[in-house]
Amino acid sequence: MSQTIEEKAPQVDAGGQAGPEPSLTGRVVKGAAWVFAGKLAGRGMSLVKLVVLARLLSPEDFGLFGIVMLAIAALQTFTQTGFNTALIQRKDNTEDYLDTAWTVQIIRGLVLAGLLYASAPLVGWFFEEPRAVPLLRVMCAAVAVSGFVNIGTIYFRKELQFHKQVLWDTASSFVGLVVGVVLAYQLRSVWALVWAGLAAAPVRVILSYAIHPYRPRPGLDYAQAGQLFAFGKWVLGTSVVVFLATHGDDAFLGKIAGAVALGLYQIAYRISNAPATEVTHLANAVMMPAYAKLQSDRRRLGRAFLDVFEVVVTLALPLTAFIIFAAPQIVLGLLGPKWADAILPAQILALAGFIRAVAATGGPLFVGSGRPHMDFWMNLGRVSIIALAIYPLTVFWGVAGTSAAIVLGLAGTLPVWASVVRITGVQWRDVLGRCRHALALGALTAVAIWFARIAMAGLPLIAVLVSQVAAAGTLVAGWVLANHLLLRSGPSLPILRAWKAVRPACLTR
Repeated sequence: MSQTIEEKAPQVDAGGQAGPEPSLTGRVVKGAAWVFAGKLAGRGMSLVKLVVLARLLSPEDFGLFGIVMLAIAALQTFTQTGFNTALIQRKDNTEDYLDTAWTVQIIRGLVLAGLLYASAPLVGWFFEEPRAVPLLRVMCAAVAVSGFVNIGTIYFRKELQFHKQVLWDTASSFVGLVVGVVLAYQLRSVWALVWAGLAAAPVRVILSYAIHPYRPRPGLDYAQAGQLFAFGKWVLGTSVVVFLATHGDDAFLGKIAGAVALGLYQIAYRISNAPATEVTHLANAVMMPAYAKLQSDRRRLGRAFLDVFEVVVTLALPLTAFIIFAAPQIVLGLLGPKWADAILPAQILALAGFIRAVAATGGPLFVGSGRPHMDFWMNLGRVSIIALAIYPLTVFWGVAGTSAAIVLGLAGTLPVWASVVRITGVQWRDVLGRCRHALALGALTAVAIWFARIAMAGLPLIAVLVSQVAAAGTLVAGWVLANHLLLRSGPSLPILRAWKAVRPACLTR
């Protein structure tokens, strides 16, 4: 290839000789720090956007936009190639496949946009919402534009260059935030959400070429595409069942109960699942390429998995406890009384978020170790249980029943997830032992939130929420400080190892 991949170049010392490549340990820890910073920035912008838009727009507006995004996600999922994941997992000759993958990506984007435009009336008919038709047709432009993203960006993850990934994601999110808030204030309609999503797409494409030096060229090698799809087909299969599990509830609720119920449910889902999801994404975004590099060393793979699992449960369980006990103050204090019916679903879905965080620790392990079919079977069990439970539970308990069906479905992933023990060679007592401090911190967080609510009774809800955040934050800060002091005096507790989660596994190469 005429282009060179900047991230693949070896380091050169002052004498002009190629120096040693940075250790995998340092790259993973540094990458985790960047991903964590990016998640904080992204979550902060999402929170501001959610609070402002929820106060300016109605549940019905969010429901209509949810229908649009559901239709887009459906076609994107069922046409997923899995090429990017295959390129990240592949150990050698990656560059030779980039132009083919980029060409397929463009063709897919254009075809998807055409299909969405043509099928928009069908979507409106299915959900009995003709107002969704023009919204969907405008959003088709974002789908077409997104296909032109620079394929070289796969090296952000493959070579653990996460600072570039963070810059790329944050910039496009910021554009969506600004456009969404400004237009929501002026329009007070669902179109603010549409234009915000449309504005972020070209920014993301332009930045992908500004940040990464690779310049793809049109070209389609059918043999290369076939090799990538041989791996990517399991990513496709997993994407389909994950879509059915994560969006089938939206489609069902939107069809049965309408846009208002869908809007309430989606806001409850975003509130309750955000913390656990971000913790999981932090670990998984870094660890999938790291697992791919460790797949031939079972001992190191097992040690890496245990450390990542411990970090996820130690951070996710207190966050889950916070959502469950502070849900009334979060919903009513931040979003307003028109969202009151989202409180109970948010509390139920918080439990679902924790189970999902635990189960998701297996996904990058399965893919990184060359077993993508395991992730497929894990999510197939999930969607099967949801399909059986969602109708009767929704009929009896409405949006809360839909939320309960999600909890049952996620619990169904755990039997297949348990195969991580066989893959890594660790013992169950090791896995369970990594949970003891998470349980203690989760219980303490619940107690701190309860005491804060009692102490601040009678004050405005937003003041109560601030006190609960302060109480939980003080508790976590004290926990970290205790870890630091104990580390200096001898033994260390696991929360401190959150900063070096993969150090035992990722030894210097």
